Amino acid sequence: MWSVSLFARKFGGSSFKMICRLELVREIEMLFVILLLTMTTAPCHAAEGRAPFASLLAGGLSPKGLGGFYSTPARYAEPAYGLAYYWMDDVDVYSWSLSLEFGNDAYRAGAFIAYQSMDSLYRNSYSEVSIARTWAKLAVGMSYGLDMEWVPGDAFWTRHRFKWGVNYRWRQIAVAGMLSGFTDEGVSHVSPIVGVHWNSDESVSAFAECDFDYLYVGASFRWKFLEVATSYRFSDFAVAVQLSFNGNRYGVSYARGFKHNSLGWNGVHVSRWLKQ
Repeated sequence: MWSVSLFARKFGGSSFKMICRLELVREIEMLFVILLLTMTTAPCHAAEGRAPFASLLAGGLSPKGLGGFYSTPARYAEPAYGLAYYWMDDVDVYSWSLSLEFGNDAYRAGAFIAYQSMDSLYRNSYSEVSIARTWAKLAVGMSYGLDMEWVPGDAFWTRHRFKWGVNYRWRQIAVAGMLSGFTDEGVSHVSPIVGVHWNSDESVSAFAECDFDYLYVGASFRWKFLEVATSYRFSDFAVAVQLSFNGNRYGVSYARGFKHNSLGWNGVHVSRWLKQ
């Protein structure tokens, strides 16, 4: 009788543990399904390079997206904020940045703040504000940037930077141009860039941009919550690849870039999109 009682107690305990495990697995499966469903309904957003040493990913003339060092101010509002961290291979060079924007169908305002460090030899802080007036097919904007550079314990200097941009949309195509430059370099050093972006039903996009020194081309492919973006630079060949996961108004991505006979760079982005 005692052995039967022990067997029943042991059998009952193991059954209870098995039931708990099954319930736990079922809850994990349900949580995964819910997470998958929420992520598949979320839009995907490609991120561009946000450090001076990072080549373009989504294209600086993209009609939408958080601002960066190379981005045009002529963009349509998509309220959001994001953090980015970049570093280079084999050397002590890194950069972190904060981007944010807000607005509506009539205007867009944005800000970009970045800090860069290179060993103990060099520091850089860059802050930029931008404003754009937008219509159904046209966006025009300008930016002002304050660039501060210093050698720790030694020299310190500042520079002022301006950008002017225009973006015209026709169906799924956007044609854009931008002028940018630092005031201390004069008019002869103003940098022009022109380009065209194509977006097909929010799942495939491509771009081509030219700054009259290099040609940049790229494409991105989106499937549910996953996005893969690539870009290439010619003639001094460089390539960048980015893998992004977006869902429920949050996004995280990792980017990798390198060029011939040069060190590669890495970047991590974390973003949050707000309701308009």
